[in-house]
Amino acid sequence: MILQGVLLNMDNDYTKKRLREIISVSIRHGFKSGIGDPKELRLVLEELGPTFVKIGQILSTRPDILPIEYVEEFQKLQDNVKPLDFTITQKVIEEELKGSINAIFMEFNKTPIASASLAEVYLAKLNTGEDVVIKVQRPLVKERMLADIQILKKLAPFINFTATGEIVDAKEVVEELSVAAQKELNFIEEMNNIIKFAENNKDVKFITCPKVYKEYCTDKILVMDYISGIKIDDVDELLEQGYDIHDIAIKLTYHYFKQVFEDGFFHADPHPGNILIHENTIGYIDFGLMGNLDFNLKKKLNQILEGAATGNINLITKSVLKIGIIKAPIDTNKLYDDIEIMYTNYIDKSIHDYDLPQILEQIMIICKENNISMPKDITLLIKGMMTLQGLLAKIDKTLTIMDIAIPYFKEQILKNKLRNIDLKEITMYVYTSVKSSLDLSTKVLELVNTALAGRLKLNLKHQNIEDGLNEINKMINRLIFAIVVAGLLVSSSLVINANVGLKIYGISAIGIIGYLGAGIAGILLLISIFRSGKL
Repeated sequence: MILQGVLLNMDNDYTKKRLREIISVSIRHGFKSGIGDPKELRLVLEELGPTFVKIGQILSTRPDILPIEYVEEFQKLQDNVKPLDFTITQKVIEEELKGSINAIFMEFNKTPIASASLAEVYLAKLNTGEDVVIKVQRPLVKERMLADIQILKKLAPFINFTATGEIVDAKEVVEELSVAAQKELNFIEEMNNIIKFAENNKDVKFITCPKVYKEYCTDKILVMDYISGIKIDDVDELLEQGYDIHDIAIKLTYHYFKQVFEDGFFHADPHPGNILIHENTIGYIDFGLMGNLDFNLKKKLNQILEGAATGNINLITKSVLKIGIIKAPIDTNKLYDDIEIMYTNYIDKSIHDYDLPQILEQIMIICKENNISMPKDITLLIKGMMTLQGLLAKIDKTLTIMDIAIPYFKEQILKNKLRNIDLKEITMYVYTSVKSSLDLSTKVLELVNTALAGRLKLNLKHQNIEDGLNEINKMINRLIFAIVVAGLLVSSSLVINANVGLKIYGISAIGIIGYLGAGIAGILLLISIFRSGKL
């Protein structure tokens, strides 16, 4: 009766027909009282056609809103569909580019090199001579997908979605799906992603990506350079062509860390189909799914990695709390213990020994069990890292991700520390250090002078007390002098280590002067001690 009420509120024939189809297919697969079996749900999506296949693929990137068993099942969805009649595709191209194909392109191959639920990809040559690929959105796919999502929005309040004892908020899932689909359906988003990625990596010689031709790009058409090459996981072909597989694996990993922890803009789906080895470079060719980390999020994430690199579980725990969205009271001791267990279990394992879905599940379980929800881009990062690990396991089984991660993170930590130090800060540190030593000296001298002035009252009487106090005064003065010398040595070491200010032969002049001053003062102190005859 509830679904009949929803049906009566639908406002057009397509929507009514589609709703009936969704209900019919769902019931046939056993979903009468709610969604249950992941495999059956995947079969429902495949039966409902290309737009629902794409919906499933989008959801397969979101283990933060779906249980892991559904994410894994949706990753099996196949996106190969029958190509359209070229006359239909041609009409889309000519309407979007406002001209005939023959006028815009010198050559155009009418057989697509790829055909998926959302778009088809063709090879062509511009009139200016460049070989390009053209990504063309299928006609009406946007309208149908958005219509299907609107149907799901209306159905969401009535969907009973329970998995492994966990109640899934169907409304939240559909809302997140809606946002993601809007981006997937706008090729201008992907064009901007390519441009930004290219700018971030213009100085990285072993990385390449397509050049986009903005004048030919719309929300339904994407025109970019054609990059040919060998799939990165085709190890036999790469070896035959003389490539160093180990070197490729190291460069790929280092560069991915750069994308994430330096640029804050990273490829969220680095699977083998999206990466080619092209003329001795690593080439990315698809930019539909990218992650963004703003400055604050990147800073907090780097703190997690500092904790991972140094084994500081407390720092990791604090950083997780800062990044996550806290939904209920948290037991920080339990969170600490959970993170420590995960860290201990996985930190030293080789990539090919990892159970990737289990690691992903562990991360999500820790957050969910501790009432923490992670931001979407952190979830994309986790997915990207898991995909990267799987790729590395295929191309170089001798490599562990921590072999690269630990030195990289330590190097970044050192860079960040030194980057935040400037001459003013060091000067103030030296000043306060010396001042502290002098303040201590002053306090000791005040105590001695008080005694000398007769204001220190003692109940004992001694003969020749003044001579004894003079000896004490000399001894304390030498001690103070030694403290000042030590302060100069420590301060000069800090300055030389930071390597700031005017330099002499590449060494900080301030530090050199400090060392010379400390040396001269130390020599004077030793002369004074030897002259006294008391070592």
